[in-house]
Amino acid sequence: WLADAPQLDLPSLEPQAALVFHLAERYLQQLLPASSFQYLTPWFRSAAGVLTMHDSELSTWRNKVRVLPTGQPLLPPVTDREVQRVVTQALLQDKQLCLTYLPRSTLIAKTYKANPLGLVVRDQVIYLVCTLRDYSDIKQLVLGRIQAAELLEQSVHKLNGFDLDEYIAQGEFGVTLEQGRKIQLVADFDQKVAQTVIERPLEQHQHIEQIDSSTLRVTATIPDTKELRRWLLGFGEYVVVKEPIALREEICSVLNAMLDRYRG
Repeated sequence: WLADAPQLDLPSLEPQAALVFHLAERYLQQLLPASSFQYLTPWFRSAAGVLTMHDSELSTWRNKVRVLPTGQPLLPPVTDREVQRVVTQALLQDKQLCLTYLPRSTLIAKTYKANPLGLVVRDQVIYLVCTLRDYSDIKQLVLGRIQAAELLEQSVHKLNGFDLDEYIAQGEFGVTLEQGRKIQLVADFDQKVAQTVIERPLEQHQHIEQIDSSTLRVTATIPDTKELRRWLLGFGEYVVVKEPIALREEICSVLNAMLDRYRG
């Protein structure tokens, strides 16, 4: 049986299952270990054949659904496939890695021994969450900046109590300004954009108050992050930060600096 032979299914692949395989091939490649994705290749081929030949509404569904990123569309960074394969293999086997990595702040690559803890995909960028050497502080390495990766025989040094979901919930991928720090945000949103915050709350216990016919006040306790600032600035003149005062003054300072640059 040839390695690249079509997958034999008894019974044959149903159109609904074929559609799921097609969507998985299109959108899950960055999330699956390379070995798993390669293993599924025969099913992807079978799915494409079923959807091409099958005369039903499902055969055209793949042309009617797209997943778009938020914000300005950007091309994902180029990630070396061999690096991705080795990194995912290390995660699967709980093994350490030897990485050649190019930090953002320098043009000289550095070599690290890494303990992989998880992978996070954010805005099409894959991050390796790990510790380096024998240190316990957690780092985020962009997979696209890893120039080489070697799977080591040593088992990873696991962090007691580490949970990837809790780590993300602390605001780490929003770039926290201070570990674990939260603020109570009070901001007035113009009615034109308020529906965005109603439909997608900042947090579970978010409070909304109608100030007048054109203004909604949103109160939420959330991590103090750089991502929060980018999000607020994205609303332009349709939001005014009321509290905390330090954040309000910081936003004012950014806006004044932008105005100076445009006038200059």
